[in-house]
Amino acid sequence: MSATKNLETIWTESDPAKRTEWMETVQEIIEKTPSKEFYLFDNNPDAVTENPVLQFYDKALDRLTAAIPSTQVEPGTAVIWYLYNLGFVIKTPTACFGVDLHHRHAVRLEPLLDFITVTHNHDDHYNLLLLRHMNASGKLVVSNFYPAPGYTKATEFTREINGVTIHCYEADHNSILRNFTMPMEFICPTGDRNFVFYTSGDCCSHEFLRKKSDRIDLYAVHPLCGMIAKNAALTLEPEMTFIGHLQELGHEVDRFRWRFSDGQHELDEFQKIQRNACVPLWGEKVLWDGSTITRCRE
Repeated sequence: MSATKNLETIWTESDPAKRTEWMETVQEIIEKTPSKEFYLFDNNPDAVTENPVLQFYDKALDRLTAAIPSTQVEPGTAVIWYLYNLGFVIKTPTACFGVDLHHRHAVRLEPLLDFITVTHNHDDHYNLLLLRHMNASGKLVVSNFYPAPGYTKATEFTREINGVTIHCYEADHNSILRNFTMPMEFICPTGDRNFVFYTSGDCCSHEFLRKKSDRIDLYAVHPLCGMIAKNAALTLEPEMTFIGHLQELGHEVDRFRWRFSDGQHELDEFQKIQRNACVPLWGEKVLWDGSTITRCRE
């Protein structure tokens, strides 16, 4: 069994302790992967590698492209795939869309998506070729920077696409990049009730966050760009929070490349305030059954 196949075991692992062991194995390989190696691989779609974690990165995209078209979403449910950093694909009974998708092969997702959104103009949150192909296919790219239908610099706006209502708000990334990122709330009809997904992108403070819905089902947060994740959760009151944007390989080891242990620290903080949270791994799939989020082991 190859190293990559070994890493893929994490997707089907049901024992939490063993899943943690696999994540530690991934961490060990990531520690030995400099950002230059990642960029050379990520910027060349034809590149091959013997690095197991970069192979795993590719397999995560393979997993999405295989599963999305074959997944039948039942009324009253939604399926969510996590790709990389704060990148997600969300499929409901009537729509399939992407949020902050970055991957060297991301363009393969274009035929599967109805539209795409990008919270801000940092390339770890998008793939330019994917945006171009979406635009060429007449599919909206919702952003505050990409010059195509869907672009806006409004401080706050609401847009409806394929029945999905998107509320966007201008926010600071940090003290220098003011009004740079857009937290987004997605209200997705599924039948009996709506599935509501919220991402704060790389927003630096919970004070920028506001919501339209009474209930947020799933919230995705970057907890280490100034945002205190537990304060964001107390503000939005989501049913489940994904602690994302860990292991950004474009950053050097020990310089903004946050470890799974950082994610565990956030989980400990969430336990103190009795809020549900988890750390997803690239390629993982979860099911919203109308009330709760469950990891799919398949």
